[in-house]
Amino acid sequence: MKKLGWADKVARYFWVLLFATYSVAAAGVMIDVLGDEYKDLSQVAVTTVHSSEDVRMSGAAQVAAVYRASSGAPFSTLPPGSTFKVVWPDGSSEYVMVVSPASTSGVHPIPHTQRVPSAPGKTGTAGDAAAEAQLQ
Repeated sequence: MKKLGWADKVARYFWVLLFATYSVAAAGVMIDVLGDEYKDLSQVAVTTVHSSEDVRMSGAAQVAAVYRASSGAPFSTLPPGSTFKVVWPDGSSEYVMVVSPASTSGVHPIPHTQRVPSAPGKTGTAGDAAAEAQLQ
């Protein structure tokens, strides 16, 4: 059996680390606000994609704060620049971007990613491919 040199080991670990990092980053975050930890938040209960932008920003900021608090690494979860999908109680959805984790208005909706539910009572998945394509 051939022993690998130090440089070969470093190169191999580099590619493994790069692949693992890309896989995690590509997975994305989708938060369904009908979950137990989100459904009773004051700004979330009445929010849809038809709500004003300020209401959606407040609701998304609350959701992001709870998501961070429930994660194992709250200070590195959803850093500035990260995007996530919010599925509102009526099934409508949109993508939002974190601009400041410390601010109550630190999450902004991404224009043209709002989607209405495909049918009453179902989660908003219609048109997600187009919305995801706009993010890239």
